[in-house]
Amino acid sequence: MSKKILMLVGDYAEDYETMVPFQALQMIGHQVDAVCPDKAAGDYVMTAIHDFDGAQTL
Repeated sequence: MSKKILMLVGDYAEDYETMVPFQALQMIGHQVDAVCPDKAAGDYVMTAIHDFDGAQTL
């Protein structure tokens, strides 16, 4: 059964915390909308990927 899901995001987000769940939920058939304060429909939210190559991070 498809669900409607609303994601609340900031104007700058970590890609793996925002886009990956957004696209994965769409992929399995859910309708996903993301909203951000002070953004209008069709505006973009910038994302970043923090890749700590060589660092021993968890």
